[in-house]
Amino acid sequence: MNALDTGMLLTMLELQDGMNKKIDPDWIGKRHAYLRAVLVEATEALEHYGWKWWKQQSPDMPQLRIEMIDIWHFVLSEYLLRADGEKPAAAKSMIADWMANAALEFDGARYDPRTLDIRQQLELLAALAAVRRMHLPLLALLFAACELTPASLFRDYVSKNVLNHFRQDRGYKSGEYKKFWDGAEDNVHMAEILQAMTDADEHLPDQLYRALASRYDALGASGKLA
Repeated sequence: MNALDTGMLLTMLELQDGMNKKIDPDWIGKRHAYLRAVLVEATEALEHYGWKWWKQQSPDMPQLRIEMIDIWHFVLSEYLLRADGEKPAAAKSMIADWMANAALEFDGARYDPRTLDIRQQLELLAALAAVRRMHLPLLALLFAACELTPASLFRDYVSKNVLNHFRQDRGYKSGEYKKFWDGAEDNVHMAEILQAMTDADEHLPDQLYRALASRYDALGASGKLA
């Protein structure tokens, strides 16, 4: 997978910080265990890919891709935490780590993630997260296996994050928010809006948010929210 774009990375870090602050304004001070969340999501991703040798299983790649985007949310949060919320410092660390040697030492053994299959890569990701370690070259290999380029990673992450922001802003926590718009869930509408957009830069979050708000308000005015 190609290197991360600094501008896109800073945009994602900004969005993640904003979302974390909506959940807990003192999230930096609380030092939540974001790599524990990576551990859990990695095992869920393994379930979606399939690992049971005693039954027929087919990888659910769309769901695996969603799990990898969820993992990315927590990785961004961890880098922000380690940089005490300083986004340029977090971005600098992430870019340096992304370009690091793929091989690593863990638990007295040497691993080269490039020689592992997806199941083994997910196991290694979970094991590292359990002892509060990150290895971005491993994550980059998993993204590539899910056909996530830096541009598609950015678009998928931004769309999920913007939808989360929109839900919170419109009363998700209080129950005021309506998740079904004209018979379809809000994430379906987000996917339609995203597909119609060609930009993949720092302007995408604002464009998505405005388009979501416009559709939500229009459907609300016509009584099509539930």
